[in-house]
Amino acid sequence: MDIIAIDADNPEHVGLVSKMYVDAGWSDRLDEDAVRRALKNSYCAFGAFEGGEFAGFFRALSDGVSDAYLLDLFVYGQYRRRGIALALCRKIVEKLKADDISWITCISTPEGKPVYSRLAGVMEGHVPFRF
Repeated sequence: MDIIAIDADNPEHVGLVSKMYVDAGWSDRLDEDAVRRALKNSYCAFGAFEGGEFAGFFRALSDGVSDAYLLDLFVYGQYRRRGIALALCRKIVEKLKADDISWITCISTPEGKPVYSRLAGVMEGHVPFRF
């Protein structure tokens, strides 16, 4: 497995991520302009490739100083249960911590909870809100 930084200026990367959003059901149509904007506004994004095929994706938003929010962890169904999600999570957390960003959070779906639980702890004394 190879994990590489996703480049918002690379049309191939944008196309791969756009297709993944559609496949995951997070978008009902291929909108490469919206995905390009999302990637450009992300602090970092990584893609996982298995045998040369795009298998997974993860990105983070951050102020670049102290706080980051992880979102959009996707792995295609045929590549699940191979450690790809965990590898992507490790890579993005490693990058953020190397940049001295220490307050790293996310809100998990039930499917993502086992991945995040292996690397992070539950935040005691904090409650997430949705507006």
